[in-house]
Amino acid sequence: MDLYWYYVDPLYPFLDRQRFEHSYRALFAGTSIDADERTFVSILNIILALSTQLVESTPPEQRDRASQGYFTRAQDLLRLSLWDTGSIELIQCLLLMSQYLQSTNNPHQTWMIVGSAVRIAQSLGLHLPETSLELPSEGERDLVRRIWHGCLLMDRMIAITHGRPAMVSDQLASSVVLPSIPDMDANTEHGVQLDAVSLHRLRYQGFFHKSLELYEVINYAVLAFYSSTSPLKSSTHTNGGAANSSQRLSELPDLDLGKALQLDQRLTKWEKSLPSFLTMADEPENTLGEVFRRQAVILRIRLLHARMLLLRPMLARFCLSHPADPSSSSSSQPCHEDLSSRVTQQCAMACVEAAQSLISFIVRFQRHDGSLGLLPAWWYRVFYIYTAATVLIAARLRPAVFSALDISRSWNQAMGLLHDHEDLGPSPRRCAAALQILSSKMFQDQQQQQQQQQHQQQNHQQHHQHQNQNQQQHQSQSVASLLATDANSSAVPNMAGEQQQETFDMPFPYLAQDAAFDLDAISFDVNDFSWLNSMPGSL
Repeated sequence: MDLYWYYVDPLYPFLDRQRFEHSYRALFAGTSIDADERTFVSILNIILALSTQLVESTPPEQRDRASQGYFTRAQDLLRLSLWDTGSIELIQCLLLMSQYLQSTNNPHQTWMIVGSAVRIAQSLGLHLPETSLELPSEGERDLVRRIWHGCLLMDRMIAITHGRPAMVSDQLASSVVLPSIPDMDANTEHGVQLDAVSLHRLRYQGFFHKSLELYEVINYAVLAFYSSTSPLKSSTHTNGGAANSSQRLSELPDLDLGKALQLDQRLTKWEKSLPSFLTMADEPENTLGEVFRRQAVILRIRLLHARMLLLRPMLARFCLSHPADPSSSSSSQPCHEDLSSRVTQQCAMACVEAAQSLISFIVRFQRHDGSLGLLPAWWYRVFYIYTAATVLIAARLRPAVFSALDISRSWNQAMGLLHDHEDLGPSPRRCAAALQILSSKMFQDQQQQQQQQQHQQQNHQQHHQHQNQNQQQHQSQSVASLLATDANSSAVPNMAGEQQQETFDMPFPYLAQDAAFDLDAISFDVNDFSWLNSMPGSL
């Protein structure tokens, strides 16, 4: 229980701790509790399951077996009927279940659980502002608002993780006001110390409030660039991968760079609006305790991840417009580019910088003693690391712009982190193998495409030669032979003699030998950037 209140509740305040502990004591005292007993015991088992997953020092088999036992009991106790209106406690239970299921390989269950929580909340009217306003006490109003916004938070987090649309619209999401945050900075400037109640509200609502604001911006980015009609999505379904990069590029809709710049400005504004206890500026001497330091670290990681999500479409466009070709000088000469191309390049560079910063940030705070420390739970860390690593693979397509040494250093850090996490569950190992396969296929297909392009150029030269021969049949055989010799000498050299692109180093080669990951069985199109969008659902 202590692990839950220390590590989970400050980030996801879905429960009223005072009410929960009162019911907890009443349950073991054999007296009546102020809630449905089956639902309460189900919540208790979910808390135990989630807390068990947070003990990273426990062997994965033992941890999974224990947590699954708690979760199974919670499922058996939970009464979830399509025909019942539900309750506040039921929504709380479902939200906590979604937290636990994220640590397992059950994306469909996670998706359905969050969807059920949202629908039950709407059936109770939690999405209406008057529902909370009509409650008699401030504590009840605050709890109802937190639960509704908890549904919004999990809805958007799960949608981003699994590449699916969020259920709740922006207009509906903003209808219920956020809980207020005590102004600690203003009080400190005037020499006023916050009392225990205000500090409690600060701890629970400050981080939650700013997280909701951040995911609102992320949701706008998803709608702008990751919807079914977005440029990045459109690029993955054009011609089934048969077209070359120049043909693909001409068929892509224009990216709304203005929208990207506006959203990036909102991220910057959000960062500047953070209260001092949620920034990294005073991280070493933060007098408010490790809880606030951890909240600040996690917010920083989420911000870097948000910036990657926002700028990935520009990175994909930038890499697609200039495939990596060591023999081409155009990739290193940005002359004659229009302003939008220059902005796209800057966005791509910022995306790669965010990925590198995120990886180094996790390395900085990673512990090796089996404790969480200041970082999020291990399954979130794996997701962030995988996302950043895919950005590094895309950056490798433009060696003239992105330093191969810097990219390789960040890549090795990311793979090292996944190696450190492989004892926590199967997903880190699978992600590492998937990244290696993706990297290998990326550059194999890249080389094949370059060879095809050169073959087409040679055919064009030969066709041009044949036309010249037909037009000059009246000339002597010696002149025709000379023309043929000149035409052949002007053909593009064979790439077999050129220096080929290298894949990233694999710090633990046995992953590539995993029978579950057959390199030849994976169909990959170098021009299809869908792999840059989200976490593979099978991992």
